[in-house]
Amino acid sequence: MINSNDAEKLVKSSQSANLLVQDLREMVSATDPLLGELAIEILEQAVEIEKRLNRIKAIASPETNTE
Repeated sequence: MINSNDAEKLVKSSQSANLLVQDLREMVSATDPLLGELAIEILEQAVEIEKRLNRIKAIASPETNTE
């Protein structure tokens, strides 16, 4: 289990990743095709990062680690 300081950093990182994904989803529909294409590429990476952070949160969460 992680300490509360690290848990707070993990939550903050996860929230930031979620905001990035939301903003990139909006940017995909940019009028500039190159910008939209770049947004798609970055969005794919951001989604993977968000998923990984959420997995870490689930594993590290005290509610899921019951014995």
